[in-house]
Amino acid sequence: MPVELKGADKLRKALKDFEPDLAKKTTKEMSAALKPITNRARGFLPSNTAMLSGWTSAIASSDTAKYREFPKYDQGEAKRGVKYSTRPSKPNQRGFVSLARIVNTSAGGAIYETAGRKNPSGQPLGGRTRGYSGGRFGVGDITDVWASGKEINKSLNPNAGKQFIERANATGQLVNARPRQQGQRGRVSRKMTGRVIFRAFAEDQGKVTAAVVKAIGSSAIEFKAKTKVK
Repeated sequence: MPVELKGADKLRKALKDFEPDLAKKTTKEMSAALKPITNRARGFLPSNTAMLSGWTSAIASSDTAKYREFPKYDQGEAKRGVKYSTRPSKPNQRGFVSLARIVNTSAGGAIYETAGRKNPSGQPLGGRTRGYSGGRFGVGDITDVWASGKEINKSLNPNAGKQFIERANATGQLVNARPRQQGQRGRVSRKMTGRVIFRAFAEDQGKVTAAVVKAIGSSAIEFKAKTKVK
């Protein structure tokens, strides 16, 4: 889970430029910490037969053609999609750089990871609501219109979202890698909740994060000792 280490990105660059052997050693230690939890996360991905059959096979018709195809799930692809990386990422909007991370590059695997995290019963159905009906030359009426948008369920089956999430929950529950602490107030962020990677981090209880931090800290001490002017 995220831990802020000031100057760690500059250290990794300095290691690569001036102490390549130490850089390789650090990367090896970080990889050794990340590999077991990555394998654990892969083990939480269910078989194809455990999922809804329509999600594991391509289905197309004149009715579904007008909608963007929903990414399909395949266990093998999903497992291959769970990877760890020790290569520094590009800075995000806040300027932070990720030095070590586990990601899910499979669309189907990523959907399984977080399905139901925001809407436990699926996206709400579209419905009638008061709104502007539009019209020619800007002339229109305030009347009942059909609610739509990216947050509205557009499936031909109105219960599709609910059924989809129920099946996903039957194979693995959503787990928060940062559960509520004793005495903590306010809501717990759901951004750290999932069935695969986040569940693996929750069960690991911070050991992998501590190991990565230790590897970077040890390399910093060794780098300073090697480059110290005598």
